[in-house]
Amino acid sequence: TESTKIIMPERERSRSPSPAKDGDSAPADNAAPAEDVKLYVGNLDYDTDETKLREAFGAFGEVVDVFLPTDRESGRPRGFGFVTLSGRKAADEAITKMDQTELGSRTIRVNESKPRGEGPPAGAAGGGGGFNAAGSADVKLYVGNLSFDTTQDTLQGQFEKFGEVSDCFLPTDRETGNLRGFAFVTMAAADAEKALGELNGAEVDGRELKVNEAKPKNAGGGGRGGGGYGGRGG
Repeated sequence: TESTKIIMPERERSRSPSPAKDGDSAPADNAAPAEDVKLYVGNLDYDTDETKLREAFGAFGEVVDVFLPTDRESGRPRGFGFVTLSGRKAADEAITKMDQTELGSRTIRVNESKPRGEGPPAGAAGGGGGFNAAGSADVKLYVGNLSFDTTQDTLQGQFEKFGEVSDCFLPTDRETGNLRGFAFVTMAAADAEKALGELNGAEVDGRELKVNEAKPKNAGGGGRGGGGYGGRGG
């Protein structure tokens, strides 16, 4: 009796998809025009130029645009760039295959660049006392225990591994002009949260960084290492 039940190969066949009317009919239901997706590429070698980025990312699809910001004073590349690819599939594949790979002499970071006005992802804008409780698009981080040998370029380079840095400020003593051993770094909320998680306790120039969310002085809770700030002073 058992052998009579094994007559099912026809059913297996019925699982195969119906033949497509034409090559592209499968995604036709949501076939919107291919969206352009801008990717952030961080920790770039200073020798990496537009041509090298186009070659590297062109393997995944059409490169619509490449932008390499430069320092407005020195004209030198700032060590990060933006590559826009045509189509979500190409962008996702590029992120998967290029993030944490070596380009030039550096291990690069690749993730999707979010417009500044777009709020942080779910979870970043908590309602309690967690990270970015206010739900701001940009977050200012306090970076303490800096070596006096650490320059703005060095510090900014560390944070640019996680996303674009919109501001990096190392306060100096108004009497002596010497660095005061801490800094403030401003980034998009999601990037700032990643940077905080990775860099708090990391060693830079022989010192273990203390990184946390900077709170305005009147917000309370700054405490000893809380990184309260009140403006750039001078």
